[in-house]
Amino acid sequence: MFILFAVGSSLFFNLERVRDIVVNGMSFTNDGEISSNIYSNLTFSQSAPNDTNHDPMDLMVKDDSIDRKVKDKLQLLQSSEPDCFCPNGRKNWIYYTSCPGRGGKNFGAGIKDRQNILRRILWYADELCAKVALLCHPNDWLSEAHGCYAPKTAEWSSYFATVRKSFNGTSLSKVDILHWDVDEKNEKEVFHGLRYIEGPPTVEKYNLGTRLHAKDKPFVWEFNVSYWKSELRKHKRNLSHREYNDTCGVIDFDPSEELLGIARFAMNELGLAFSQDFVTLHLRRGDYRKCNTDIDTVMKYLHCSIGTDNVTKVVVLTNENEQQYLNDLHQNFTRKFPDMEMILLDQFITSETFVDSLVQKNLMKRSGAEYLKDNCFFFSAEKVLVSMARYHLERGHTHCSKCDKGGIKTAPLKAIIR
Repeated sequence: MFILFAVGSSLFFNLERVRDIVVNGMSFTNDGEISSNIYSNLTFSQSAPNDTNHDPMDLMVKDDSIDRKVKDKLQLLQSSEPDCFCPNGRKNWIYYTSCPGRGGKNFGAGIKDRQNILRRILWYADELCAKVALLCHPNDWLSEAHGCYAPKTAEWSSYFATVRKSFNGTSLSKVDILHWDVDEKNEKEVFHGLRYIEGPPTVEKYNLGTRLHAKDKPFVWEFNVSYWKSELRKHKRNLSHREYNDTCGVIDFDPSEELLGIARFAMNELGLAFSQDFVTLHLRRGDYRKCNTDIDTVMKYLHCSIGTDNVTKVVVLTNENEQQYLNDLHQNFTRKFPDMEMILLDQFITSETFVDSLVQKNLMKRSGAEYLKDNCFFFSAEKVLVSMARYHLERGHTHCSKCDKGGIKTAPLKAIIR
């Protein structure tokens, strides 16, 4: 049995959505190899879901393969679909310029906070059929206090991709809406001829934008105050907005192609070929100890939660740096679960051998040293493994139960906080 652990950290993206509605009905082809810039060396096994000669159980296993799941996600991110919410295009802009610490001392926050802001901005952008220009750079807008040491050359496209999602969170289409190539040097050229909506972002400015859009008068709305401090935050529920539906839902975030490539390589190296074979476990330690993560308690929790499930590996994520605790955890697990294997993911994904391989295989757009320093980046890669697992187990900040038979019921990415 394989068990994946996450200790003292948040494993998932915050999936708190403006609304939980998205698009249905994305289809995929069955080509064998993906070809796209640095991901062109990723190959996938073939399957034939429409072949009536295959045994149904065999097809079910193939559909559960990690190769298939990663392939489908990459195909989605590399595809080009019409914008269902703005079929006539996006002629307007929202220009988000509230970037604390830009050009000076780092005053950023964690990546979950930044994604929460962007989710709300994207909600406005949908109604206004606007593109979003983000002046804030990862190096300024992500907090070093959260372990997010983004290199100066970092791009947001390395951390996430924007997609529309279904009712159950399934990603169904990519949305090209976020732009980070606009700044003080070229903003006049990019926004040339557009009406400028200036001043703090208010309900009045939002309503002005809806009227201008209805009259087909392109504009740029500068968002020069943090969303959390804006008037809009308090009045969002009262704002007019077209309804999302079964075939066209809200915009949210998925792992980037870069993160998928890293995670896929990690799972291949760890022998994680099928989702049904492994579960993940997050143990929040470090600065937060209110949830008991003593080894005996963890063993009892695993015994109750996994039970007789045919799991072969448990993957553990944690921010625990004390080697003695990790050694004792692994040894106790091996004794109590001799038919399963425990993988300490944090140690593996930051090991010299693994990082050197990432660099040699050109699977990331940064150096090995930059990768190791930016906790927000490699932790985001770990979260891909969580999303691929049979189910997730959690003992941390937002979830701490004696037993979670068959996995926690809360969305894993929402439950895990690092």
